[in-house]
Amino acid sequence: MKDRKYFCYEIYKNLAIWSHNGHLAYNPCSFFSGFIKESDSFDLDSIWNGPERAELKRCVETDTPIHGCRSCYHAEEHGLMSRRKSSQLLYENYHHDTNIDLDAPQGLDYSVGNLCNLKCVVCGPYNSTAWVSDYQTLYPLHPIDQFKYEKFNQLETFDPGLLKNIKSLHIHGGGEPLMSNNHINLLKEIKKVKGLRDIRVFYNTNATQRASQELLELWEECQLIELYFSIDDLGNRFNYQRTGADWNAVTDNIKWYIENMPHNHMFHINCTWSYLNLYYLPDLVDWYRVNLSTNRYGDPVNLIFQRVIGNFDILHLNATVKNILIERFSNYPQLTALVNSIETSDKNHQLFWDEIEKIDQVRQTSYKNLCPEWSQLL
Repeated sequence: MKDRKYFCYEIYKNLAIWSHNGHLAYNPCSFFSGFIKESDSFDLDSIWNGPERAELKRCVETDTPIHGCRSCYHAEEHGLMSRRKSSQLLYENYHHDTNIDLDAPQGLDYSVGNLCNLKCVVCGPYNSTAWVSDYQTLYPLHPIDQFKYEKFNQLETFDPGLLKNIKSLHIHGGGEPLMSNNHINLLKEIKKVKGLRDIRVFYNTNATQRASQELLELWEECQLIELYFSIDDLGNRFNYQRTGADWNAVTDNIKWYIENMPHNHMFHINCTWSYLNLYYLPDLVDWYRVNLSTNRYGDPVNLIFQRVIGNFDILHLNATVKNILIERFSNYPQLTALVNSIETSDKNHQLFWDEIEKIDQVRQTSYKNLCPEWSQLL
């Protein structure tokens, strides 16, 4: 089975759980586009053993591409690391566990909801409560009830037996996971069922929040904690793109994590690349090399580039602009690969400009003034 063209360990070992329009939605992983099922309560058993997941496995067995997996297919076509490839490394090289005949998941992608203190330009109210007020200004006739944050007590009806196989947790938003206690409750439940000694936990965080002492102590009991800091740019451009954040405060928090994390940790930088920051990515790489290339034990920090989804995705650039970028990125091969993944076309970028100008008008900001060189090229 593992030699099938569209095989992915996540389909056989993992489930993703996230909030969607006041319900809970389920996927094989958090990179999956759309969802395979929604429910009003936490029902892991019916998802794991249900027809929706069986259909995904049928697609694998018959070499049928899965629409929701297209982001991985696209990344691999351009020689980039995908979630599918990273999960292969996780299970084959780290856990050394390739068993796919499981009665309960080994991994959970756990979204704590859309509670967030930032309103990142590339985001929206589905993933950030801070975005709701701007959304109301932009679309005054649109309902907003579906964006209200609800703390699903997802463990009330949880069968602890379904946690017996867990080895991997990926905690993320919606919003900012460290603003919620749901992930702490989940770690406590797993501790009751099987302990935390063999658990590897991943967090996506905007680095505006510091972990509590209770959380640090739980982390210390785990096998490994990996923090993915969401950093897309530097200084004022960072503040613009991640509206509500302060670059100096975020870098202070990262220094705090470097000094205070338990020994069993690794760091990563997760950069979402888009129209907003592509031109300036060499600055981010240079900052990373100087300030966060390793943790305090000398373990390497990975810098990961994740393509944005939506109106800020650069689907095309003309040949002249692509050549300018390739020259600018001549000492950054990873960035050159991003440019090469973009279609060469003379189409305009009006959709981007329409979107960014609407947001600038509401927030009294100006992307063109902040980034004049890149704006002129576009």
